[in-house]
Amino acid sequence: MNPPAREPVAARLSGDRYGVVLVLLLITFVFMASGPSGRWVPLVVAVLQGVTLLATLSAARVGRRFFRVAALLVAVTLVSAAAATVLDPGHLPAALFVLSLFLVAASPVVIARSVVRRHVVDVRTVLGALCIYVLIGMSWAFLDAAVDAVDSGPFFAEVDQATTADYLYFSYVTQTTVGYGDLTAVNDVGRALAVVEALVGQLYLVTVVGVLVGNLARRPRPGPA
Repeated sequence: MNPPAREPVAARLSGDRYGVVLVLLLITFVFMASGPSGRWVPLVVAVLQGVTLLATLSAARVGRRFFRVAALLVAVTLVSAAAATVLDPGHLPAALFVLSLFLVAASPVVIARSVVRRHVVDVRTVLGALCIYVLIGMSWAFLDAAVDAVDSGPFFAEVDQATTADYLYFSYVTQTTVGYGDLTAVNDVGRALAVVEALVGQLYLVTVVGVLVGNLARRPRPGPA
């Protein structure tokens, strides 16, 4: 009699790692959204984002070449951030911006590809989908910041010089449709982005996450041995 099939150890560990990725994303968000100040901030942000990115790629089980490129980017960013901490505390290294862009742009793609390739709905799938949801909020925060950088006027009606904490707060408040109203986009582009983010956030929760959780709950449970 053949022994029952068992999920490979690597696959089970990948599922656990998505939980670790979600925790790292939340830690990164809380730190950046708290608005810390000081010469050490770029280095801490680089460490958090670098560890999160590598954990994401490891959980998604990307190819070695892609992982090595990401690891090289993280190493360059850490060196740049450390140098900025010592030499020019007020300068945000360009490598840190590239790392941030890589985290919010590449991570959702590799997670989605990893989840779709498995054709299985389990806890790992749901955790991966939740990681993407958190990354969508971060992506929109960086997009809002980019719009503000190229626009001549302020992005928010209530704040002249917005910070990273402002963009993150506004993004997640918009994505979850909480809508406190203490920060509002002042121009048409910002308002359009806010509406699209709210729609994407709610549709993603209702369709992707909702369907995955529903299918997970309906999965047949193994009977008693």
